[in-house]
Amino acid sequence: MTPPSSSSKTKRALVTGASEGIGRAFALKLAKRGYTVTAVARNASRLDSLLAELGGSGHRKIVADLSTETGLNSVVDDLTNSERYTLLVNNAGFGLVGDFAETPLAKTREMIFLNVTALVDLSHAFLGRAERGDGIIQVASVLGFLPMPRQAIYSATKAFVASFAESLWFQCRKKGIMIVNLCPGSTATNFPDRAGWSKNEIPAWATESADTVAENALVAFERKFGPTLVSGWMNRLSLLLVRLLTRKQLVKVMGTVRK
Repeated sequence: MTPPSSSSKTKRALVTGASEGIGRAFALKLAKRGYTVTAVARNASRLDSLLAELGGSGHRKIVADLSTETGLNSVVDDLTNSERYTLLVNNAGFGLVGDFAETPLAKTREMIFLNVTALVDLSHAFLGRAERGDGIIQVASVLGFLPMPRQAIYSATKAFVASFAESLWFQCRKKGIMIVNLCPGSTATNFPDRAGWSKNEIPAWATESADTVAENALVAFERKFGPTLVSGWMNRLSLLLVRLLTRKQLVKVMGTVRK
């Protein structure tokens, strides 16, 4: 049976990692822009709270752990068989701080699965039905452009996301499908707590709010600005300055930052 298709006037968005932080900000802003939102996360109670704040009708939740095959398959099935989505926000992800050899391999594989495999599978399912005017916002990181000792796997996964998103942007633009490679820097969320570093390591003036990051990304998407948006002038300036360093110098600098 052919899956139902959305009408040309229906805007439907699926947002992963929607229960808090940048994902939650995306969901709220998309609802205000007239999208019907499907919010995906592991925490059912936080999703219920989000849906209550979204208001209106048609918004829904999918309680799923995208770091597992079962959770990922449930969301892939929704993308494939429900009414067609017009926007996918691949935001779910996590990072850890620590020596690579001392980090349990199971946690490393879980990070790679969530940050890379799940993102690829969801993108594939979405693009299989995407039409002109649809799009994906892939949430990478400024660390995707930087080697980061003690966050080696996280920065490597975000380098994959950034490269993947930029390549998709070129492949999809002739079809009228927009891909945004969103690269935030330090953001005021609970991400540092889960990753294992202090929020005090980065000054407040260098930190953006989740609302600002989400708004910047949506404006870029609406204006068809791509392939890459580095959110925040401090982050853009930092990436320009590091080009003055050799790769060896850069690794040493970043290693000093994340001791």
